[in-house]
Amino acid sequence: TFVMTIPPSPYRCPPGPYERACVVADVLKRRGGKPKVVVLDANPEIQAEKGTFTRAFSTLYAGIVDYRPNAAVGSVEYAKDPLTGKERRTVVTSSGQRVTGDVVNVIAPHRAAKILADAKLTGGGLWAPVDPRTYASTVFTTVHIIGDAQGTGQPKSGHMANSQAKVCADAILRLRLGGRIDTAERLNNLTTNSACYSPVNASEASFLTASFRYDNDAASPTYRQMKRVWLGEAEKWTTDNYKEMFAWASNLMTDSFA
Repeated sequence: TFVMTIPPSPYRCPPGPYERACVVADVLKRRGGKPKVVVLDANPEIQAEKGTFTRAFSTLYAGIVDYRPNAAVGSVEYAKDPLTGKERRTVVTSSGQRVTGDVVNVIAPHRAAKILADAKLTGGGLWAPVDPRTYASTVFTTVHIIGDAQGTGQPKSGHMANSQAKVCADAILRLRLGGRIDTAERLNNLTTNSACYSPVNASEASFLTASFRYDNDAASPTYRQMKRVWLGEAEKWTTDNYKEMFAWASNLMTDSFA
């Protein structure tokens, strides 16, 4: 029995925990026996690729994956039976459910790194507020923050961090050269995007894409924020997606760290 927890959103890599549940279930399924993967999700529903993971849990891993929404962690207990020596690892949810497993994988709630909180860049919150036109901190405007730590509401993924880095670098260059970052042409074309491939077993994967655009409409409720304008999910998992996953990852790492 493998018990894993998913923290409240937002957290790093939205589909990541559900991918992990699938990969673990796949390994245990191929080993045989009567495995169980209990997923305790603090959120009310699957946070990314809901269709894909709902199908995977109910078909590929029917009877193996036990998905439980609204199951936030209250505490975690560890004890060893003094007579048998058997170890007991138990997650107690905030509602009082007690779930014991041979392996317990607790994913703690996420927030910006401590260094940002210590530097007062989070403004007392969990994430660092920034201006999405430049990714300059709204607390200290000469500091720029991208990726997981920023608090714009965009997904906290590596692909999104890469996309934000390009917007940020463009803004810094414009500012250093005495240019403007608030022209209508720039703001109307200021976009970021994120993509990821999600393995559901050892040979097949799904994918997810999302695009965001800076909202420059003063009448809009998301004015001066990054507004999601596209969300796409694979209709099914395939071996082709699994192969493409490695090319996508290689290209992203090369572009990010070249």
